[in-house]
Amino acid sequence: MKTTTLLEKEFQYDGKGPELDRVIWSHGGVILKGFEYYNPGKASKEDNIKHLKLIGVEAFSMAIEDVHGNILANESSPAAIFKVEDSAWAQQFDFTNLDNCNHYQIVFYNEIYDVLCTEIKSGEGRLLSDMQTVIEQKQVQQ
Repeated sequence: MKTTTLLEKEFQYDGKGPELDRVIWSHGGVILKGFEYYNPGKASKEDNIKHLKLIGVEAFSMAIEDVHGNILANESSPAAIFKVEDSAWAQQFDFTNLDNCNHYQIVFYNEIYDVLCTEIKSGEGRLLSDMQTVIEQKQVQQ
């Protein structure tokens, strides 16, 4: 299994991952779309909120830190997101229709998400379920 760290400055790890504030869903809570979070060492206040957009999610799993069993984050890395190649978890899926997907592990303070998707984007502020940020929506309305 080979791993690559991603978004080291945007999604930080300092012995624990970012604090998960909210999970973003669509289709009545069926499709995982993204996360809102606070990086370690940042106060849990509105101007520190950041988000991850998950593009093309096909599968995911979530486990708390105590039961996950294969957490990739460690003290030697500032990253809390990993692209994972040749993972046993991803190999359980039929990749016939998943050509553009990759396995990503996203490590929050207490939760670990393993996600098969095409891309992860990061940004500042809140993320709405239609994948616009609050700032983008205000600009469209004006």
